Amino acid sequence: MAGTTALAGRVAVVTGASSGIGRAVAHELAAAGVRVVLAARRAGRLTEAVAAIRASGGEAEAVVTDLRDETQVERLIEGAAARHGRLDALINNAAVGHIRPVAEGRSEEWRAVLETNVLGTLVACRAALRHMLPRGAGDIVNITSASAHEAWPYLAAYSASKAAVHTLSRALRAEVAAQGIRVMTIEIHNVATEFASNFDPALLPAATERWKELGLLNPHTPLLAPEDVARAVAFQLAQPATTSPCARARTRRLARPPSPATMRARGARRGARGSGRASGDAPPPGRARPRERAAG
Repeated sequence: MAGTTALAGRVAVVTGASSGIGRAVAHELAAAGVRVVLAARRAGRLTEAVAAIRASGGEAEAVVTDLRDETQVERLIEGAAARHGRLDALINNAAVGHIRPVAEGRSEEWRAVLETNVLGTLVACRAALRHMLPRGAGDIVNITSASAHEAWPYLAAYSASKAAVHTLSRALRAEVAAQGIRVMTIEIHNVATEFASNFDPALLPAATERWKELGLLNPHTPLLAPEDVARAVAFQLAQPATTSPCARARTRRLARPPSPATMRARGARRGARGSGRASGDAPPPGRARPRERAAG
């Protein structure tokens, strides 16, 4: 299974790895020669996932972990680094969600969403950085969602949690990029997983209909497979250590600033068109401003 690749020999922790995207990521990385530590709450499913990887020739181990328990998250990261002598990558994939209007919201559901999706991610990042920063190298990939940027009724708490992960990823990137740590995100939508198993079946028909009315859900669009997301994660991790998709995009924008003469000419052209748009204002209709949400 494991061959000679750019990822061979690295050590990675993958959360939410008992099924769906997390399990696919763990399998994809193991196939590339990564020693993978799978973390999730369901011991039986973790054991099955590890057995499948090992049967294919990969290196994997399981650590039962509840992301809501700070002690368990710390033990997961510290144990992985101690057993393997290093930690190269952390993939924060574990997440839960519930559907319910805010007016009928349940505090225990909100708490589970925020503690798992946001606090668990922060604790895992903090623990991983203790091992990455002294080496001046390491990758953190946080799985976010299209719902972070859109208004999804019935999913307010989940959407808020993913918006938080998106923003904290950008802030963390600004904190540690200069020290050799890459912080990347993968934004997902319409992936065929067990994520909706927590959804209240009594509310799901009304929620689905509302999402379709708002153009958020197209039932005729083919679903992505977890393996599609896994390949995207592996691609990001395999990029040269000095780059990331986000870093390259920024380099292209800033590498060669225009000369004063060029700037004056551009200003004259704008004045002639009467656009009145200053640098930093919203782009004109039909032209999207460059964003880093898709590439991380």
